[in-house]
Amino acid sequence: MRKFLSCSVVAFVLVLMSSFAFADGCPELRGTWVGLVKMITKDGNTKENKAVFIIKKQEGNLFSGEKAWFADDKDNLITEGFSGIIGADGVSLYFAEHEDGFTLGTLTGKENMSLYYLESGRKAKAIYYTMERIRFARAFVDIDKDGNKTIIRSEIVKVYPLNAERIMREADLNKDGTLSKKEWEEWKKKQ
Repeated sequence: MRKFLSCSVVAFVLVLMSSFAFADGCPELRGTWVGLVKMITKDGNTKENKAVFIIKKQEGNLFSGEKAWFADDKDNLITEGFSGIIGADGVSLYFAEHEDGFTLGTLTGKENMSLYYLESGRKAKAIYYTMERIRFARAFVDIDKDGNKTIIRSEIVKVYPLNAERIMREADLNKDGTLSKKEWEEWKKKQ
């Protein structure tokens, strides 16, 4: 009986430790992801475009944010919210879009993901996204000449900006809360 109880306690502790390890082992997804979109509609028409996914919040393996894109037949930027889960394997991604459809995906690297969107019914389509996280490095270098030696110390920090909303507000030239393709192109010329 004691052996059984001891084994049960050890098993419980191992399960508890592995759940904490999983919580700490989730990849960090927050940031702005940009990429190429390839789509096929139910009529067999194919299109290519660009899209942005902004993952604003993450708690363990749960995350949420929004995606944004310019549709060919629309003048204004389209946004849609999503909620998602990182799979137990740490690379599988599952998105529930707030309006319609589901997106499944895989982290193909720390800064890259491939996503697959499926929608059935009247607006049936399949979309393939290849996304890369926007990042930049902040660095500093200390150079100190000490006699005939040069001592160099440097540090590089990766930064994942969440500034897409600020940029969209800046680009909305007439401040009506809707970003048009024309406004976007004008803003890009100024940058």
